[in-house]
Amino acid sequence: MAYLWMLGVLAVMILLLGRAVEVDITQGERLRERLLLQVGGEYRRAIESYVQAPGGNGQYPRKLEDLLQDPRFPVAVRHLRRLRPDPETGGEWALLRGPDGALVGVASNSARAPHKRTGFDTADADFEGKPTLAEWRFIYQAGAPAPVQPLPATGSPAKSAVAF
Repeated sequence: MAYLWMLGVLAVMILLLGRAVEVDITQGERLRERLLLQVGGEYRRAIESYVQAPGGNGQYPRKLEDLLQDPRFPVAVRHLRRLRPDPETGGEWALLRGPDGALVGVASNSARAPHKRTGFDTADADFEGKPTLAEWRFIYQAGAPAPVQPLPATGSPAKSAVAF
């Protein structure tokens, strides 16, 4: 009888431990989503700074490294302190490109469904109801939005490019 009682207690403990692990995983995913919003926003603001730079003629960067050291100026002009990885995957960002191939934004390569569905800041209002984190696109477009022109993805998924 004591043996059955111990098995019952052990089963309950395993169930509780499983639930605790599930809660911990969910909290980690929510934290990575907040970091994704923060870091993606930093990239969006850096691209905006690049485009709006005096004497920059409204050009967009060609690559992420241009945000670290703006090649249009003879002196060091930095729009971003350092390149940060995609918080969700730990890897490289999907680069979002305009019709001319210029870098207009970044997106995660994660296909995971987000926990956050509503309550986004104005800049991220488009993210409401998106089924995957990869659809949270951190884009800066000066003036009128450019037409969407899909490009075929080339290279590894971590280095894919999506046109806007």
